[in-house]
Amino acid sequence: MHTKRVLPLLVALFALAGGTAQAQTAAAPQTAGSVRVSSGNYYHVTAQEAFDIEQQYRMSNGQRLEVRQQDKHFFGRLIDDRELQEKPSVEIYPTGPGQFVSKKGATFVFSDAGEHVVIDNAQLLPSLRMSADMRSASNVNGSAGVRLVSR
Repeated sequence: MHTKRVLPLLVALFALAGGTAQAQTAAAPQTAGSVRVSSGNYYHVTAQEAFDIEQQYRMSNGQRLEVRQQDKHFFGRLIDDRELQEKPSVEIYPTGPGQFVSKKGATFVFSDAGEHVVIDNAQLLPSLRMSADMRSASNVNGSAGVRLVSR
């Protein structure tokens, strides 16, 4: 009698485990110049962390970075006050405490309870405004990335 109850439970557990493993290993299409963000790298952002980083930051190139959360997803958008048309947001994925990455590989590191942010490989973000000196420095050998720092 006892095995009749345990057997369906074991079958259900194996089915669930198989489905989870399959979901984690399913290969998402990857385009050139993109970073694969897998579910295994997901970090759960606490409510306090979300509250701390969900704001606007004045960046070293004069643009603002707006960070917002919508349905447990985080988005970043560079804003240029001189442009009238709103630029697109990019989804940023949490990878650790105060650390996020975009699908294309730009990294965001928030510090001091969300007071400061550093973006590495900012050239991978849409609507980045680059001055002539930033453009020439980032293209000298083709591999140098653009770093933006909040003020």
